[in-house]
Parts: sequence; C-alpha cells; structure tokens
Amino acid sequence: MTIIVKKNFSPSLFKIIKDKLNNQELVSLPTETVYGLAGLGTKILSAKKIYKLKNRPLHKKLIFHCSDLKMVKKFFFLDQENEILAKRFWPGPLTLILRRKSLQIPKSLTINNDCAVRIPKNDFTIELIKKMGLPLIMPSANRFKKLSPINAKMVSNQFEGTNLLIIDGGKCKIGLESTLIRIFKNKLEIIRPGKISLSQIKKVLPYINLFKNKEKFFSGTSKKHYSPNKKIYLDIKKPANNSAYLNFGKKHTKEFKNLSEKGNLNEAAKNLYHFIFLADQNNDFKTISIAPIPHGDIGEAINDRLKRAAR
Repeated sequence: MTIIVKKNFSPSLFKIIKDKLNNQELVSLPTETVYGLAGLGTKILSAKKIYKLKNRPLHKKLIFHCSDLKMVKKFFFLDQENEILAKRFWPGPLTLILRRKSLQIPKSLTINNDCAVRIPKNDFTIELIKKMGLPLIMPSANRFKKLSPINAKMVSNQFEGTNLLIIDGGKCKIGLESTLIRIFKNKLEIIRPGKISLSQIKKVLPYINLFKNKEKFFSGTSKKHYSPNKKIYLDIKKPANNSAYLNFGKKHTKEFKNLSEKGNLNEAAKNLYHFIFLADQNNDFKTISIAPIPHGDIGEAINDRLKRAAR
C-alpha cells in the first residue's frame, strides 16, 4: 500500500527521500501545479520506472525540475529570451524547452537534445532538489491519460497496491499543469496552456510572434487526457438527473459542486480535478456534466483540459 507522510523539513525525512531517489526509486512530491512522480533526472532506470508505473508511452518526454537558475544553467543551455522568461516567472508554473548542456542528462530522455525544464514553486520540493544537487524528472503523479492529482489522497487512489511514498503537502495552489512553451527564432509555440497566459508572456517579450506546431513529444499533448472513469459532458446548462453537475458561477439547484460561485477562474482551476475526482467516486451518478467555462487567461487551460478529458 502507498505511504503518505505529512510534509516537514526534518533532516530524517529528507534523508529517507534522498536515499530512495539515489537508489532509483520513485517518490510523489507536491508542487504548486499538481503532484508529481519524481525520479532522478540523471538515471535512465528512474525514468523507466516512471514510464512503467504510469503506463506512459516512451515517446512522451518527462519534465526536468531544478532548484534554481544556477542548476538550470549547469545542465541546460538558457538563451536570452528563455532567461528573460525564467527570471520573470520562475519559480512558478512555466515550463521551457531548453537544449541539453550536461552529458549527465541521458540523451534518451531528450528529443534531439531538447528538454522540458522548470523550477517549481514549492518550498519543500525546491529544498529537496537543492539537497539532491541534481534535477528531478517529475511528470504528474497519475496513470497515463487519467486525472492529475491535486492532493495526496488522489495520488494514493491511482497507485493503490504499490509502496509509493507520497509527501503530503496539502492541496495544490494552482491545480492545473504548468504552461509549456517553446521559443524558436523569436517565435513562440504554446505546447500546453496553463496558468501563465499568452498575454503575460507578451508583456515580457512583446516582439515575440505566435506560431502553431503539432507537438506530440511532450506532456499534455495527447488528444485524450486528464480523464476520469465516467463520461464527461461539456457546456451543460441543464444537467440530467443521473449526472454529477459541476457548476460555475450562479448557484444551480442541481449542482453537485460549484467550481466557483464567484465566477473566479483561478478558483475553478484549483477545484477542477478534485471535484471531477469526487464526482467520479460518487456512485449516485453515472456521468459528469460541466457548466460552460469562459475562455481567457487560465480559462484557456481549463477548457483545454476539459476538451481532452471528454474525448
């Protein structure tokens, strides 16, 4: 069975986690976005265990998590535009595609030496990475195509029957995966929308131009993803009686949960996966219905996740 330990900064807990990671075992860690499934970023065996446990296709590359810019620059090349974004948004929910610099990063974990990299905004996880002295590879702690977990219980539910150590850092502050982008010759590709919006990026790099490319090698690009076991229906205003209704905004008599009565998209993002999980676990309902969610800012990311979940 999984082992859940409350986050604390005791040397003994850090030692336990470090020993596990150095032995190429896996640990689930909290971040500000979703919980991650962490392994050592310099060891192929750690990556193989992540792919096997998640049942994730090998061509879907993993995100490297660093503790600070110094670590990023040691292992990856950081050009001018990416460094500007890094200094503005890190630590935080932005993932950049950077070139591998250090041969300690196995080439098999890259796409032609390109790697997805970020610095998470979580004090415990940053401190752990700092103590490790090496990047961690850390995709979301879920089975492939299933709901990303935003609390320790959701992680445990997906990996029931394993001995996975889960560090309980409470509910994630954002609740959606990071924005994932690539910059190439003053052009910007948004591979996966998230909390950091295009408008925020344009404020920092106003000259950058948007281009679209059908990226399929990094996280969040599968057509079907983030899915519960029950069928999801979108943009529903009048839910069926046997459907768990996740409302948004003004209270509805048939709602199971309200993502945000105030109509706040950040609150809706934080609640989204948890409320879908609760609806999926509730035997009173056969399906899940979601109210219309406005686009714009993090609303783009919410609708992206829902579209993939409903396929």
